Amino acid sequence: MSALEQLIWNILGYSSMPLIFLGGFIATAVVAIALLKMTGAEAKE
Repeated sequence: MSALEQLIWNILGYSSMPLIFLGGFIATAVVAIALLKMTGAEAKE
Protein backbone atom coordinates (compact mmCIF):
# COMPACT_ATOMS: atom_id res chain seq x y z
CA MET A 1 0.00 0.00 0.00
CA SER A 2 1.34 3.44 -0.86
CA ALA A 3 1.82 6.17 1.71
CA LEU A 4 -1.18 8.06 0.31
CA GLU A 5 -3.43 5.00 0.64
CA GLN A 6 -2.20 4.47 4.20
CA LEU A 7 -2.96 8.10 5.04
CA ILE A 8 -6.47 7.89 3.55
CA TRP A 9 -7.31 4.69 5.45
CA ASN A 10 -5.97 6.15 8.70
CA ILE A 11 -8.11 9.28 8.29
CA LEU A 12 -11.20 7.20 7.44
CA GLY A 13 -10.62 4.83 10.35
CA TYR A 14 -10.03 7.48 13.00
CA SER A 15 -12.86 9.74 11.80
CA SER A 16 -15.37 6.87 11.77
CA MET A 17 -14.95 6.11 15.49
CA PRO A 18 -16.35 9.40 16.85
CA LEU A 19 -19.01 9.47 14.10
CA ILE A 20 -20.26 6.01 15.11
CA PHE A 21 -20.28 7.06 18.78
CA LEU A 22 -22.18 10.28 18.06
CA GLY A 23 -24.59 8.49 15.72
CA GLY A 24 -25.40 5.94 18.40
CA PHE A 25 -25.91 8.65 21.00
CA ILE A 26 -28.24 10.62 18.72
CA ALA A 27 -30.20 7.51 17.71
CA THR A 28 -30.66 6.54 21.37
CA ALA A 29 -31.89 10.05 22.23
CA VAL A 30 -34.34 10.05 19.30
CA VAL A 31 -35.75 6.64 20.26
CA ALA A 32 -36.07 7.68 23.92
CA ILE A 33 -37.89 10.89 22.98
CA ALA A 34 -40.21 9.01 20.62
CA LEU A 35 -41.07 6.46 23.33
CA LEU A 36 -41.74 9.21 25.87
CA LYS A 37 -44.02 11.03 23.43
CA MET A 38 -45.89 7.83 22.53
CA THR A 39 -46.48 6.95 26.19
CA GLY A 40 -47.61 10.50 26.94
CA ALA A 41 -45.03 11.16 29.63
CA GLU A 42 -45.10 14.72 30.99
CA ALA A 43 -42.29 16.72 32.56
CA LYS A 44 -42.69 17.10 36.31
CA GLU A 45 -41.58 20.14 38.26
